[in-house]
Amino acid sequence: MRTDVFLAPATDRSEAYDIFRQTVLEGVPRDVYGDFTESDYGERARIWGLSEFFESTLTGIESGDWVLFYTGSNRYSFAARVREMEKNPKLGEIIRSEFLSNSSDDRDWNILLFLDESVSISISGQEVADLFGYSNYYPSRFIRVPKNRLESLKNEYGNIDEFVHSIEK
Repeated sequence: MRTDVFLAPATDRSEAYDIFRQTVLEGVPRDVYGDFTESDYGERARIWGLSEFFESTLTGIESGDWVLFYTGSNRYSFAARVREMEKNPKLGEIIRSEFLSNSSDDRDWNILLFLDESVSISISGQEVADLFGYSNYYPSRFIRVPKNRLESLKNEYGNIDEFVHSIEK
């Protein structure tokens, strides 16, 4: 089974951490998401919204892929498995305009990643940059780690699940 890794910035810059806290850590209640999707994610859906700009980055994303969230101070602090991706502009707009408190983010949220409950991790941005061969220790935007950059991770840990479990808090 192939598994991909995505890196997401979720820092205080541009309110990203507050959005992450509300939509991924706490989750979006069923009474907000339920009328806009046919899927049932339980009482709270963990959702990370992305602009259509990222559609090509998300091509081929599958259930079981991992998203590592960079939360600042040179740390990735959370990881979550992807459950499903859905192009759903109506739900994205409802989340941004009616659910999020104090959000001035005006980008579209037409693509939604529905995630499993996140796990706490602890790994420095520098360690991730070294592992994947990046020069920056933090992602400036949502990115997919290319397969060729995952080789060192697989060589060291065997697979991506083992890597995530090795950095769990």
